[in-house]
Amino acid sequence: MITFHSHNREDISLRVKWLNNHLVVQYTLDDPKHITDKEEQIEWFDNYEKEFSNNRKKFFTILSTNKPVGFMGLSNINQIDKTAEVFILIGEDDYRGKGIGKIAMKYLIDFAFSQLKLKELKLEVNKNNLPAINLYHHFGFGDIKKTENEFLMSLSV
Repeated sequence: MITFHSHNREDISLRVKWLNNHLVVQYTLDDPKHITDKEEQIEWFDNYEKEFSNNRKKFFTILSTNKPVGFMGLSNINQIDKTAEVFILIGEDDYRGKGIGKIAMKYLIDFAFSQLKLKELKLEVNKNNLPAINLYHHFGFGDIKKTENEFLMSLSV
């Protein structure tokens, strides 16, 4: 069973583990060779809490039968324009390709459009991340712009 909980400080060690796993970050738009540590992730979480309290970010930890397997969220939430950016990261190698991303994306879309009353979700995806691109197309995300390395996609209600 896939469930979610609000991202919290107990998840910092998982962030360090997953963000240092090449298989996890190979398609991220950040520098995949960057090695993070606990101190950097504590600083990140301090900033996240400020953005969360200002209703600009909302992240969740993804659990499979109560085991944390990844995280996902909405960032740059703009209640005036009714937009946000969405992402999913499956951190545990054995859990990729199992349909968890599909369940997570459905949850995020429902949360964004039903609870936050947003009108548009955007995302950037590495052009080589074909499983993610297929997932986003499945949910109706359309291409807005293509660059050398990535696609910008959008979903509107």
